[in-house]
Amino acid sequence: MRNRWYEYLYPPTLVSMLPRPSERVRRRSFRIKMLYAFIYPFSSGIVIYAGLMTFSVVVTNVTGLLPQIAEDLYQGKLNTAGSIFLWLFAFFLGGFFAGWCVEREKLLKWRYLHLLPLMVVASIFIYVGSAADDSAALHPVAFPGMILFSIGIQNAMVSLTTSSLIKASQMTGVVNELGVDIAEIFHSEGEKRRLIQREALLRVIVMVSFLTGAMFSVGVFPRLHTEVFFVPAGIIIGVMIHDLWRFKPKSDEDK
Repeated sequence: MRNRWYEYLYPPTLVSMLPRPSERVRRRSFRIKMLYAFIYPFSSGIVIYAGLMTFSVVVTNVTGLLPQIAEDLYQGKLNTAGSIFLWLFAFFLGGFFAGWCVEREKLLKWRYLHLLPLMVVASIFIYVGSAADDSAALHPVAFPGMILFSIGIQNAMVSLTTSSLIKASQMTGVVNELGVDIAEIFHSEGEKRRLIQREALLRVIVMVSFLTGAMFSVGVFPRLHTEVFFVPAGIIIGVMIHDLWRFKPKSDEDK
């Protein structure tokens, strides 16, 4: 057991007020979750409105695409149904790619491998943002596929980082889970209640951030058009820089 020498330098009343190492770790982890709860939904809010205005397609989730596939299959529109199915597969592929990189990083001890999916997302946003109106990047099939692939990566990364507590773009589940949290707060106490309150706070931050990102996109899209994708690209690059700083190897002096 580590000898906490500082306990002998302070009166007992002050010692009890000092945060324990485990408490400091939990506070730091919660601050990081709060950061991700704001950054990723804000980025997704920008993307969802920009995608809606560009091709009239909701490009941040796949729930609304399934009825469209059913209608196209029933009407015999196999080409259209196939295109939408490719969008579903792109969303799946984004989650798979992010999860594969994170698990390989754990297995092989390759530092920063988890940044590769984020680098791909930033590259896609920059590519779309710099595309001209007649560019192949804005193809009515390729564009939603690329954006859904990017959103799939973002959802997977924030879900893996926060133990599936936060979703970057799926507000339906967030609102439902917030209702469950509020109900549990009234029927819990002590440490359990405090943890549930923290989870509820994170979900509120997610919803507010997503709405703020969408409102930002509403305001700037008429002037910037697809260049608005440079904003979420910059956000993702900022997350990468933050992770590079947070996970940098400690020097001998810091250890």
